[in-house]
Amino acid sequence: MSALEPPSRNATPEAGADMSPGAHVAPGAGDVPAAGPLDWFIFAIIVAVGGSSFAMIRGAVETVPPAVVSVGRLWVGAIFLIAVMAQAGRRFPPLTRNGALASEWRWIIALSLVGYVIPFLIFPWAQQFIASGLAGVYMAFMPIWTVLLAYFFADEALTLKKTVGFLLGFVGVLVLMGPDILTGLRTSGFLAQVSLLVATLGYAAAAVLTRRAPDIRPRVFSAGALLCAAIFTTPILFVTDLDVDAWTLSGVLNVIGLGLGPTGLAGILLIIMIRRVGAGFVGLANYLTPVWAVLMGAAIFGEPLTARLIGALALILAGVAIAQHRNGSRSR
Repeated sequence: MSALEPPSRNATPEAGADMSPGAHVAPGAGDVPAAGPLDWFIFAIIVAVGGSSFAMIRGAVETVPPAVVSVGRLWVGAIFLIAVMAQAGRRFPPLTRNGALASEWRWIIALSLVGYVIPFLIFPWAQQFIASGLAGVYMAFMPIWTVLLAYFFADEALTLKKTVGFLLGFVGVLVLMGPDILTGLRTSGFLAQVSLLVATLGYAAAAVLTRRAPDIRPRVFSAGALLCAAIFTTPILFVTDLDVDAWTLSGVLNVIGLGLGPTGLAGILLIIMIRRVGAGFVGLANYLTPVWAVLMGAAIFGEPLTARLIGALALILAGVAIAQHRNGSRSR
């Protein structure tokens, strides 16, 4: 994946929005200033960093076991965000209250499980069998999952536009899978693609969680969730064949880059962008990040830009555009 990481659900001056779990909080058009050259520059960095994560994962799993890639980027990202949080004068909430786990930590742990542990373990494993650009295209389906989950669990209307958007995105997924649908479980590529849909469903579930969570500072929420995810996934290394002798410098650097870039730096840039121009502008990255992922895969690894891939991406992004189009909000 990589998703850019989930901030708080709240559209406060310090809150972030993202292209993964919390990316659908949009203030009114008159609430924020128009984007200037600096904003577009930061936005380009966010898209490039997020879209490059799939190529970085592919580069890492060529020599580093997928479990090590997952756990390593989580620890690097957690340490980075904890340092940023501390520099900003933020602190974690108390772990317990009245002898029980504090409510903030229950939400943080829930977010870490569905928005970090599951997707972060799936993407490196899946990218052993499929192209990095293809993984990036599947990530584009996450906002469509969010529409469906928000209807069932967040009391948001499933309008005709959202329904059409979901169906169009689903058709795009069927186009992506192509012949693998017929061969089914006999191919590892099919299992990898199904697992990516599960991973993006985890990101979407995390988006709904952040909307319903109590008011937790975004840096604290993200750093806490990353720390919990790193702790939860570390035991996997004890049952993994680490094969350290096979690791290369480029593989290790890709793991570190994943932690510092898509998992760490991108989250900070998102907060800056939300404060400057609002979540609606940043949400445009939902459309550009998978495109960048496809281009990076083609440029670095020579992955083919097939008509099926481009057509499926167009269908999914069209579905996202239709599902997220707003004339106004109303509840179910």
